[in-house]
Amino acid sequence: MKVRILLAVLLLAGSILRAQPARGPFSFADSLMRHSRIGMAGRQHMKPVAVRPSIWEPKEYDPSLEVVYASQESDFVMYLLDRGLRTDALTLLARPCLVPSDTLAFLRGLALFDDLQLEGADRWFSLSSLEPALFYGTVAKAHLGRGAEAVPALKSYGGPYKELSDMQLAGLALIRSDMPAYREAASRFTYSDYNLTESERAIDAIAASMEKRHRKSPLAAAAFSALLPGSGQLYAGSLGEAVASFLMVGAMGGITAVTWNKYGIKSWRTIVAASTTALFYIGNIYGAYVSVGIQQQQLQDETSAMVMYHIHIPLRSLFR
Repeated sequence: MKVRILLAVLLLAGSILRAQPARGPFSFADSLMRHSRIGMAGRQHMKPVAVRPSIWEPKEYDPSLEVVYASQESDFVMYLLDRGLRTDALTLLARPCLVPSDTLAFLRGLALFDDLQLEGADRWFSLSSLEPALFYGTVAKAHLGRGAEAVPALKSYGGPYKELSDMQLAGLALIRSDMPAYREAASRFTYSDYNLTESERAIDAIAASMEKRHRKSPLAAAAFSALLPGSGQLYAGSLGEAVASFLMVGAMGGITAVTWNKYGIKSWRTIVAASTTALFYIGNIYGAYVSVGIQQQQLQDETSAMVMYHIHIPLRSLFR
């Protein structure tokens, strides 16, 4: 009896330490199990990079000052960016003596891009007609959730980096889970450019994984957990949550059985234990139902993060 109570208390304490806000009693019980130390064990959720707010603005061009062209500063700006000195690069590019040009717009966009101020980066890339601005701008839009806006420009592009545009089109299609559009763009991969080959093969592997991915049913997950607590979470793909649910519901069920046997069914101890067990049991079913959607969203986040990484990596070797 004491061992079971101690186990339940430890599990509950571990849950409370990591618990998140919930919308109701069953959601609260699910949250306790899901965010317990056991429930969180082994959980790795790869998300797209966190975008920083765009707060940088250059000074307005002043033609009365000594004229400086961005092409004169480009090598030094690239030197600063390659060494992670983004603040210095942005300070240099903010001077009012710089003559407005495609090169200046691209360099400002690139410095903001490296600083993860992607709204500003996208705005400056859109002001430049240089080819690299199109491809960096596509990655910025993808991180901002507006990748579809880049599709028309990529489709109409006919310059020397046509295969790069096809690779980015294929990546954007995967982010949208549009497999026909992916296959159309990927059919033009030649795998002959060493700058692109690794990313093309990685994107192909991501697509193959997505096509094999079995779409799971929330109702099936709930039914499994109704039969055996935690099995629905396991079906959804979360081993830690499955173990936490099984242990918590099992421990509370054991406590209920002991108090019933010792004090009888009408005892307040039995009623409290049984009510708590019911709360966690139903919370386990609710959690299994929502776990499917959570896992699918996490898979989509991870897919998007990997795709954006691979459509970005070749740009450094091609344009830096």
